[in-house]
Order: sequence, then structure tokens, then C-alpha cells
Amino acid sequence: MPSTANHRSIVLRAYRGPEDHAAMSDVANAVRAMNGDPELRSVADMDNYYAHLDHADLPRDCAVVEADGRVVAYARTSWEEMAAGDRRVDTVLFVDPDVRGIGIEARLVDHALRRAETLIPEAGASALMLFVSARDTDLIRLAEGLGFTKVRRDAGLVRPTLDDIPDLPIPAPFELRSIDPRDRAMHRRVFEADARAFADSYGQSAPTEKQFEAFVGDPSFSPQLWRVAFDGDTIAGQILNYLGEPEADGSRIAWTESITVQPEYRRRGLARALLAESLRTVRDAGATKAGLGVDTQNPNQALTLYESLGFRIVSESFEYQLGPFASGSPPRLPRAAVP
Repeated sequence: MPSTANHRSIVLRAYRGPEDHAAMSDVANAVRAMNGDPELRSVADMDNYYAHLDHADLPRDCAVVEADGRVVAYARTSWEEMAAGDRRVDTVLFVDPDVRGIGIEARLVDHALRRAETLIPEAGASALMLFVSARDTDLIRLAEGLGFTKVRRDAGLVRPTLDDIPDLPIPAPFELRSIDPRDRAMHRRVFEADARAFADSYGQSAPTEKQFEAFVGDPSFSPQLWRVAFDGDTIAGQILNYLGEPEADGSRIAWTESITVQPEYRRRGLARALLAESLRTVRDAGATKAGLGVDTQNPNQALTLYESLGFRIVSESFEYQLGPFASGSPPRLPRAAVP
């Protein structure tokens, strides 16, 4: 039902499909910019991502908020199959910084809680997760007041220049091989190697065919920039680099993401060498800086590695959890006070 808050007409409605993506993308990018995150995503990115969700009933899972007829916020609540074999319900929520503090967060969280009450028993999920940018103090305060507990801290890092890249040769017996952008069989091997390397990582979802389709359909898909190390015919480690769009000041960021080394090849200096090689690769492709994301509680000391190679934290986000819940019984979730 429409209502008024701070003299604005606030309407929460169901997601209408790709026609909403341009406005939703603008909202998400405004939140990322406010949080200091340099990775801004395109409408094509959102089209690809939403087309390949595995367990989403989008008209029910995704709610959009309009203020005076303009899309200013949205949230999506859907369940995920995890690599560890359990299931959880995830909520992502974006509110334009220009309209914070007028009750929109409460409306979207209340929608998420109501949707989660249905999804948790249906999916056999063990917890409800809420993802929050670190500077979104209104949403953090709301989540903590409802009993959510902060369980993880993620960070975005940037290396501000691509000068002084250390000379770190790929250690023996590994060798780098170029990946043909047309070689779909190799792309699947790379996708599967990524899933295997991350299988024991916190929050890793189980790989699916739709995820593979999203992977190869991503507008930033750039096999020519990847750095993949082999031991014989086995993929030992890889970094799947891609370029961001040129910025108004002439700079261009590259993303050195999906940094993985298979468990049996760790502690040999391969990740460090691959990252140095990736920095040279994206520099030669026209990038002026590089970025990546990291789970700061990664037990393999990933954050320490990245900082030792010149990356610095520029943004943070948190994962909040409600639960765990008893299997098979509908949870009694709190309710947000909607103004």
C-alpha cells in the first residue's frame, strides 16, 4: 500500500522483469560508489545474472521500491545450494543513499523476512543471510536490532598503480598456457577448477549448469586475459582477469579475480606468481590500476598476500546471519517495524 514518509510517496511492488534492470543497476551502483567500491556493473551484467539464477521465483523473491515514481531501492531473497551440502536463504538489498532514513530499509527487510519464512522450510535452509555494505549504518542498525549477527567481513582492494610489479617467475613444474576465447571445453574446465578450489571455502555455492552459462555469458568474459597454470594437463591455479570500463579521468581498472590454487599445489608460491603475472597482463592491456575482492577471514591468508603485492582496502561489506534454524520446522522470524 502506498504511504508517505518525509513527504515522499513510497510504493513497494513486485519485480517486473528486465525492464527494471536499468533502474536497479543505477541504485546498486550508487550504493557501491557510496561504499567506496570501484566496481560499477552494467545493465548487461544484471541481465546476464538475473537470467541465470538457479533457485529464484523473481516476482515473489524480488521487491522494488519507488519513491515519487522513481525506483530507489530493491531487495532479492532466494535460496542457495552450498558446496558443503547445506542450503541457506540469501538477501541482497540496495537502497539509494539519497533516500536513506525514511523507512525504506524496514520495508525491504520485512519483505525479506516474510519471504524467508516460506523459503526456509521449503528449501530445507539452515539460515538467513543478509549482505550489507559497511557504510550503510541504517541497515546495519536495523539488522542488529532484529537479532542478526555479523559473521563475515569482506573487502574490496585496489592497487592504485601498475608500477613496480615484482618479477616473480612461475615456479616449476608449472607452465602458463593461453586460453582460446572459442574453446568452450577449456572454459568448462576452468569453471570446474574454480569450483573445486573453492569447494571448502566459506559461503561457496554448489556449481550448476546455469552458473556456467552465466560465467561464459558475462559481458566481462575475457579468456585472453586469464592466467592459467598447468601441471602437465592438470589445471593447478588460475586468475580470471578482466577489464572495467574506461573512466572519465582516463584511468581504467582491471579485476584480478577468481584467484585459485588447487589444494594439492598450495604453499609453493604459485598464487603470488600468478598475481604478479596478471598485473603485467592487465597493464599491457591498458589498465592503470587493479582491483579484487577478498573474504578477510580466508584461512589461507589471502588478504596478507594481496596487501604484500600493493593492494589496499578501499571498501568493506558484512554478512549478517539469522539462525541456524532447526531442520523441517518453519521458523518464527522477527518483523521489521514498517513506518
